[in-house]
Amino acid sequence: MIARCLLALAAATAGAAAHAATLTPYVAHYEVMRNGKPLGTGTVTLEPDGRGHWQLTSVTEGTRGLASLAGVEIRERSVVDVRDDAIETLDYTYTQSAGWKTRKRSVRFDHANKRIVSRDRDREFGFDLQAGVLDRQAVSLALSRDVARGKTGRLSYTVVDRDELGPQDFVVGPRESVPTPGGNLAAVRVDRERKDGRGRTTTSWLGIEQGFVPVRVLQTEADGDSFDMRLVSIER
Repeated sequence: MIARCLLALAAATAGAAAHAATLTPYVAHYEVMRNGKPLGTGTVTLEPDGRGHWQLTSVTEGTRGLASLAGVEIRERSVVDVRDDAIETLDYTYTQSAGWKTRKRSVRFDHANKRIVSRDRDREFGFDLQAGVLDRQAVSLALSRDVARGKTGRLSYTVVDRDELGPQDFVVGPRESVPTPGGNLAAVRVDRERKDGRGRTTTSWLGIEQGFVPVRVLQTEADGDSFDMRLVSIER
């Protein structure tokens, strides 16, 4: 349960120091809380990959309680490109370590054969290649960039995640003042819109002065369990 929620928060926190026409490198550090108590840390890095693309990396670690005892660590890496003024994924890898167990996932975009191949441990899923498809982490990069460009209302993105390829919807809300370890920050609220009936809610706040990098992500489960990531510092 803890590892799954850390994973969900890690994906939601990976945003962009975004401006109207380009991406800006950054390193953001987060604290992770469960029900108001310290659970771990997160680090998100956006940087050029040296081959003309962008690399988005997140590392989330459990440093307190059971998450620390189990040695929970989640690493995600997305390689993305900006084509036709939209972000799309070129490659995605994911590794989750807990105790003696390691779980790996990947998404490969085969442009020669116009196929997307998603792997989850020993399972493989194939989809027809479409323009503008994102992985589960890079969708937050595209979302942050669009909000920075002034888009409002409902925003939808095509996302591949394990055995599913389909839309993820978000609703851009008002500006709010968000408490973080570094003080209150002005941010734009964005809510994930889900239709699966499971009762999970995810809200992100994108910092206006931080280039619309998420300064807080709050996820609440149907049973009331809450997981919260808040920005500690950002380097550009």
